[in-house]
Amino acid sequence: MFEFFIQHQLWTLLLVVAVLSMAACAAHYKVHPGALNATDSVAYDTLLIAEAAIDQARAENQTHPLSAQAKDALNTLIDSYNVARTAWLTYRGAIATNTPSDQYFQLLTRNLTDLTDALEVLKRREVKP
Repeated sequence: MFEFFIQHQLWTLLLVVAVLSMAACAAHYKVHPGALNATDSVAYDTLLIAEAAIDQARAENQTHPLSAQAKDALNTLIDSYNVARTAWLTYRGAIATNTPSDQYFQLLTRNLTDLTDALEVLKRREVKP
């Protein structure tokens, strides 16, 4: 399953973000057990996809070194992942403690969009063996 995500990461990630932004699609999305809501679940999926892309790029760098531009794109992706993960954990904390979560939802959405953009840049910059 992760192989599919890795091979089709951009399209899969765009689909995940679309699901996140469209409440109507949430009815068709299967929420993970233990997720606090559909947003939490989709954010988790998005982070998993990004993590798989990071791991793949790091592995490729070991066998076929990435260009300087690709390494910069990878570092940007890693930074975006860390920011999005922190936003996700903050959002989860707000939901779990019944704190108003609108501002955290907006921040999470923005950070997931930035993460998607960083994935796209890495995909364009990667050197394929």
